[in-house]
Amino acid sequence: MTTLRFLSILFLLLNILVFAAARGWLGIVSQPNDADPERGDKQINPDSIKILSQAPPQMPVATPAATPEAPPPPPPARTCLAWSGLSASQTNRLLSLFRAAGVQAGTRDIEVPAAWKVRLPPLPTREAAEILTDALADLGIEKGTLLIEETGPRKFAISLGVFANKTNATRYLETVKAKGLHNAEIETRSTSERHVEATTVPATAEAVLVGQSFAKRHKPCLP
Repeated sequence: MTTLRFLSILFLLLNILVFAAARGWLGIVSQPNDADPERGDKQINPDSIKILSQAPPQMPVATPAATPEAPPPPPPARTCLAWSGLSASQTNRLLSLFRAAGVQAGTRDIEVPAAWKVRLPPLPTREAAEILTDALADLGIEKGTLLIEETGPRKFAISLGVFANKTNATRYLETVKAKGLHNAEIETRSTSERHVEATTVPATAEAVLVGQSFAKRHKPCLP
């Protein structure tokens, strides 16, 4: 066998071996190229591998709504206050205290009820009035309470009684009507009364007048 033939046969056998090895017929598995060069190191040294845990998503925290501030309370309402039944010196003292404190104040004369009279309408003559008063006495009405008016627009009217308050006058009117005097009526007599009036808060007025006997004797102003 010549050398050239031997080399040709050897070359053919090598190609067959390479082809068989590539097909895996000889049990030899070629290792694929590792795309991750660090993979082997991580498998050899597992302690160097760190697993990053995925944090749970953060839930939005509801911001509490701001509590609105309560509005400040309104200032006390001012009103008109009146003092009555004061002497002249008390009236002047009251006015001076208010003016010194910057409180608007003044005086006003007001017609107020002073007495309530139960009476009968005027008669044409005094003689007729005297006859009627005698008849009233017979009905049980005390003659000492009867008065014949001598002057004024109600001349010869007969007053059956004068009372300090309307309640008593009304009760007496009902009594005389029960005796048959159905034309009896109540006449209100008024008098002029001086009032000191101030526009302020009651607490302020009492603070200005502290120590005065009339400090709390105020009432709402009359219309």
